[in-house]
Amino acid sequence: MAGVESHVLVADIGGTHTGVSIFASMGEDRLEPVCQQTFRTTRIANIPEFLGRFLRKEGRHLDPKVHHACLDFAGPIGPDRDRAKLTNLPHTFTAEEARSAIGVEKLMLLNDFEAVGFGLEVLIANQPEAFVRLSRAGKLPPRTGRKPTAIVMGAGTGLGTTVLIHDSSTGRYRPVPGEGGHVDFGAVDEIEFKVAGWIRRHRNSSVANPLNRERVVSGPGLANLHEALSELEPGLGSAKYRALVLRAKHSERPALIAGHAGEDALCRKALDVWLRCYARAAKNSAIFPLAPGGCF
Repeated sequence: MAGVESHVLVADIGGTHTGVSIFASMGEDRLEPVCQQTFRTTRIANIPEFLGRFLRKEGRHLDPKVHHACLDFAGPIGPDRDRAKLTNLPHTFTAEEARSAIGVEKLMLLNDFEAVGFGLEVLIANQPEAFVRLSRAGKLPPRTGRKPTAIVMGAGTGLGTTVLIHDSSTGRYRPVPGEGGHVDFGAVDEIEFKVAGWIRRHRNSSVANPLNRERVVSGPGLANLHEALSELEPGLGSAKYRALVLRAKHSERPALIAGHAGEDALCRKALDVWLRCYARAAKNSAIFPLAPGGCF
């Protein structure tokens, strides 16, 4: 590829999927994708070794060779950025182990939603039409000038969060990694108290422990709500759809529940409760800290 200054290996290591890409750096902050593949994280035995094999296969003909890698992962990142430990899977590795196994000169570790935070500003600048405004007063942060504090969150295998603050040295957003999925879940009405009690009894490591927010507001959280409601309100919905969801693998249940919410009252109620809890999590996250730049 003409004009390529370097190539970079990038991996997004989530609790369900791992996306791996190679990008060509064209200078002036321009990157062009060379290849991209997605894998099931649970099928990867050793992440650094897996990424090394990927690079040897997909990058063998590249010129210049890949000398840098950036890996983001679904878990807390320490101040030294020297170790990755996934929250919802038993994967742990050091930055040095990954650098050596992949065979690159430099390697950076990021929290997954820290990486999303960096990407948000790129998306705002290049594809503003990708955003849907939910609040009547909502607007995108300005591309230039001081940037108002903003929140990014997303429900997947867990509940990822990051806070975006203005960095005066660069004029851009600086993401602050967060683990907002592990704050305590707060129920506000009778049905939420009931399902929270069920999830605490059946999905917590101990019924004496507080209920994490992501036990409700996540993909598995939606499946937890559906199963809780199926026991708490046994007459709700169709027996056919109830059996369809409960027979499926846990990883497949969220999509089935959302996909049948228009046809089945149990799926609909589970999704309604989930959306209310998700919206309240977004509200609470945007209140502390105050986020005039919005919640994405």
